[in-house]
Amino acid sequence: MASAAASRGYPTAGADRRRCLAVSGARRNARQQYLRDRLRSPRQRRTSLSGPGTAPLTVCCRTTDLLSRKPVDALRAGRGGPRRSSRRATAGCVSAQHLQHTAGHGQLRSGRAAQRDDLPLDARPQRAEPCHPIAPKTPLYINSKDRNFMGNSTPHTLHSDAVCIGFGPAGIALACAFADAREANDPLGTLFVRYLEAAQDSQWHRELLLAGTDINHHVFRDLVTPRNPRSRFSFAMYLKEHGRMFDFGLLGRPASRHEWSDYLAWVAAQVDSQTCFNTLVTGIDPVLRHGRLHELRVCTPDTSFTTRNVVLSSGSAPRIPHAFESLIGPTLFHTSQFLSRLQAFGEQLPKRWLVLGSGQSASESVLELVSRDAGIEVHSVHRSAGFKLTQLGQFPNRVFAPDHVDYFHSLDPAARQRFLDWSRSTNYAGIDPDESQKLFSLIYEDSIAGRKRLQTYAYSVISAIEPVAEGYRVELTDTFSQRTQVLEVDAVVLGTGYQQYLIPPLLSGLQPWLQADVDGGLLIDRDYQVATQGECDVNIWVNGLSERSHGISDSQSFSLMALRAERIATALQQAVAPAAEPLLAQWK
Repeated sequence: MASAAASRGYPTAGADRRRCLAVSGARRNARQQYLRDRLRSPRQRRTSLSGPGTAPLTVCCRTTDLLSRKPVDALRAGRGGPRRSSRRATAGCVSAQHLQHTAGHGQLRSGRAAQRDDLPLDARPQRAEPCHPIAPKTPLYINSKDRNFMGNSTPHTLHSDAVCIGFGPAGIALACAFADAREANDPLGTLFVRYLEAAQDSQWHRELLLAGTDINHHVFRDLVTPRNPRSRFSFAMYLKEHGRMFDFGLLGRPASRHEWSDYLAWVAAQVDSQTCFNTLVTGIDPVLRHGRLHELRVCTPDTSFTTRNVVLSSGSAPRIPHAFESLIGPTLFHTSQFLSRLQAFGEQLPKRWLVLGSGQSASESVLELVSRDAGIEVHSVHRSAGFKLTQLGQFPNRVFAPDHVDYFHSLDPAARQRFLDWSRSTNYAGIDPDESQKLFSLIYEDSIAGRKRLQTYAYSVISAIEPVAEGYRVELTDTFSQRTQVLEVDAVVLGTGYQQYLIPPLLSGLQPWLQADVDGGLLIDRDYQVATQGECDVNIWVNGLSERSHGISDSQSFSLMALRAERIATALQQAVAPAAEPLLAQWK
């Protein structure tokens, strides 16, 4: 017996058996390391999903470490980290004429680094997951839990460390913070965050990208510079990449709105983020376990995402006065729809317009309308004396400095409201000097030519409005004399600004677990985290939706966007891995 075993190469003694097991373990580890080395490159690979009785499935995957289930970017940067129990989605795109997936049979294989059947089970690739349809050039997410994912109308569920709702400037700034951390070999970079964006891309101010408009903040207040001046996502790096560094220095004016929008799109394309465009979030539902709020389900029409950490970066909502809510349509709209509505008119552009508002969007709408057609006349209605300049002084604009946020957050709610009322002129209801000059010159030149393309109505409010056959009949009331007058116009533009809700609509289903302040709004700490109550295991941050708690700089301003992203990213990392030491930026 012993000789037969020895002739077959089997160990005949305990020491020999232990030695053989050690060799087998070393070989298995070597095979696993081989797979890691082969899969370390992040370039696109062709893989196939096949099994007995299964039609071939071709999957184009962004390579993932199939052993530890971490993105290979983290391995390449030397950040292995502990293995997590949650299954991570494999990014890729599915293309197949016939797609069937029989439970228990599919096996994912790499085309160039094909896996042999004799590999250990824990070293073999995992089953592919069904994809989520999103915009081109955006990673698709595959989930193994949904076996029959084609032809099944039930949305499948994906899990992430965190979900960021919105990939506008605030969401992009957050993604930059994580990308910089990955490049600095910071543990912060190991978090897996999904970004869900309702729009088709990250274009900024798409409805007011008008000729001759520019930004009203310094270019140093970009997505990253206040946080990390050495980041490759800065506006300076954008200029260098496009060969415009020296010419921009000679320009002598702020960046145009078109250029700033292009900068944001450039960063969105450069940053390594898991972003789903054309993905409208319809709700956030609580997921209970044993009576506790265990996690959140972020719902879209096609997919749901589960997570314990949500960052709300959806932006402020257009402010629509109550009198106009039922009339919103093709000929009465907010400036947030300005260019789309004008383009819909085609060559049938209305001639008589009313523009309500005294801020920047209202003034730009007036100038754009009168430039479109010489026969257009615009009625500009103001509660105040008319268009007024924004605060440009150095001292008033210190409200956008970080120390003022600390000061504002320390105030009681009544004092905060008084502070906001005083500081609104630095960011709201004001226009730039060059726009004021253009508007007044327009009225003056028309008085010489004997025409009135622009008429202003000061100290006036719209006391009544009703649709008529060819537009709207509008009644104006002077706020001091109480005299009224009636205008008939073809179309109305609401330059009435934006607002932040006390409770964002997406969080309305979570109110039993949300703490409220004295005004009934969210209670938000200095790190932008929403205070919760009761048996709750989830975390929520607001990114650009905390003007009432953090001041004017937390509205639609770039001033502190980069620093806010740093605070949220650090707090998020601590929530996911609380045992880690508090993160400090590598550049400090």
